Amino acid sequence: MGMALVIGLTGCATDTHLPSDPEERILLFKTQAQAAESAVARLIPTAARDEVRQIPEGTVLACSGGRQWSGNTRITLTHPSAGPAVLRDLSSEAAEHGFRVTRNTTADGAPRIRLVDDNGTTLLATVWVDGKSIDVDSFSKCFPVPADFIPHGSY
Repeated sequence: MGMALVIGLTGCATDTHLPSDPEERILLFKTQAQAAESAVARLIPTAARDEVRQIPEGTVLACSGGRQWSGNTRITLTHPSAGPAVLRDLSSEAAEHGFRVTRNTTADGAPRIRLVDDNGTTLLATVWVDGKSIDVDSFSKCFPVPADFIPHGSY
């Protein structure tokens, strides 16, 4: 997981149109990240996916110059060993739908793709549970918060 956090960290957002309330900022970036997770799940054909489970809450992580929201969606596949093939197809589909895509492997050798959308949300999609599912971890782009702001445990 430590590797995923390093990969997920991105530059800090400097958009002056962000909500002034840091709680509202977090919810804005949560909404964007969860929308990106859902978009990725929809790129997997319905015949290949059984269940899509998006965790309703995530956490706020420290990043360079601010915070970022992080969450997860797990996509259970209809065929127990289809993970690598589905991930390979997802990589191509995501690129065709505007995501920037890079392929690599986890520290234990599992295939993984890194997807970045137009909002700067980074998603790490990994074959999970012996190919039975695709795990999608999301990381919003880094956004500034007041120095004295302390986020809740989950959002």
